[in-house]
Amino acid sequence: MRLSRPRIALRVALLAVGGTYMLWRALEGRRALETLQGSDAVLASRLALIWALMGVLALVTAATAAFSLRRRRRSGTLQLGGTRRDA
Repeated sequence: MRLSRPRIALRVALLAVGGTYMLWRALEGRRALETLQGSDAVLASRLALIWALMGVLALVTAATAAFSLRRRRRSGTLQLGGTRRDA
């Protein structure tokens, strides 16, 4: 399925914003570890790790989608076999 360029640009923007938010949330969670102890600290640490991984994944996906926006040169059709019909 082909998506239009504006839709891909919207996806890139939403993924970038979401990924940035997740990374920010992970940093805030890591800063909160100083005030927590015991199992609360372990849970907060694991949640911060998950937020960070999801943020990185969202940013990589945004970069991949942005890469698909570049213009490509059109090439000829695929020709199977050694002969070409000129009729």
